[in-house]
Amino acid sequence: MKSYIALLLIFLFGHLLAGAQEVGIIMGTARDYLRDDTEAGLQQLKNLGIKYLEGAGSRRMPREEYKSLLDKYGFEVVAGGVNFDRLENSDSVAKVVENLKYFGAEYAVCYWIPHDGDNFTFEDMKKGVEVFNRAGKQMAALGISLLYHAHGYEFRPYDGPGTMFDYFMENTDPEYVNLEMDVFWMRNPGQDPAALMRKYPGRIPITHLKDRMIGSVDNLNGRQDRERNVVLGDGDVNMAEVLKASREIGVKYHFIEDESARAGVQLPMHLAYIQDWNYNRQALEISLDRFHKAIVDADSLALYNLTTPELTYGHSSGAVENQEVFIGNLLSGKSDFAKIEISDVDITIKGDVAWTRFNMAADLLNNGETTPINLKMLYVWTKQAGIWKLLARQAVR
Repeated sequence: MKSYIALLLIFLFGHLLAGAQEVGIIMGTARDYLRDDTEAGLQQLKNLGIKYLEGAGSRRMPREEYKSLLDKYGFEVVAGGVNFDRLENSDSVAKVVENLKYFGAEYAVCYWIPHDGDNFTFEDMKKGVEVFNRAGKQMAALGISLLYHAHGYEFRPYDGPGTMFDYFMENTDPEYVNLEMDVFWMRNPGQDPAALMRKYPGRIPITHLKDRMIGSVDNLNGRQDRERNVVLGDGDVNMAEVLKASREIGVKYHFIEDESARAGVQLPMHLAYIQDWNYNRQALEISLDRFHKAIVDADSLALYNLTTPELTYGHSSGAVENQEVFIGNLLSGKSDFAKIEISDVDITIKGDVAWTRFNMAADLLNNGETTPINLKMLYVWTKQAGIWKLLARQAVR
């Protein structure tokens, strides 16, 4: 019961834990909730802690009535889809923008560049770049940002450097055209979604979070069996690394997408994975901060609570201490820190094991004299009884 209450609170206050990143859903994922009664379905989504939506309109009711329900339950529409053919004409672009702004959206998303079957050509790509740049400039002047949602067929080679995806990124103007990265569809052609994020920082304000069943066969056709959508963290996308990379590059919004027949059942599980990942990261950051404070304060109780009995504590000199020796030296004054500051913190979490790398600038006290030190650090942590505790530490100059 306690864990259920904690999870519920995380859902309700998830935006606080996620920092600047907000988590929502693309409305197709909510189809099971909205099928019989739109208002009841929206209320269910609200009860799950969902606030941010991708989808500017409803096929079931006039937009005025739908917008009234969204306002009633406190939803915010961030983005809405637009077909490629509507981007080709300035009048239809203006109409798309009017509808998006009516719902308060910031982004228009195009999900497909038309092509013949599975035969996506360089001519198709060149036309896409031309249309996106022109429409994106028009939209930007009207207060809407245009995003392209790639599906993987863009990674085909062409008579040029890299792939057609590289051509797209190099030839679209980032002032007018950027990406909504669906990490499933980046993995499907054999790419590494986290690596792509780091390659294009500043160009991915939104992701679609979607995981792919382990054992799925890669392809360059932008197609995959919908039933290979699995619960986030259970597939081969490496969702933990995706979330880590997304924080590094400043992704603003994550939208959960699930195209499988299990979407309604899996949605709470998707939410739980993301919020648990955020909770674990925040908890580890707190343990790291409290551990350094305990070192400076020589707080024995905190040091025992934040380290494991198996602790191996390696110094840059090559000396290695166990838990008793490490804490004993701090309490006796043999090791005496006046200040610890860290920078360039990198956190990786794998289940109940995690590691942190960072640079440390500290002041050591010795007979009343201060000696500054600068070290590169590796801490290995393990989660015990819900608390991240230090298992190993190594310092190098």
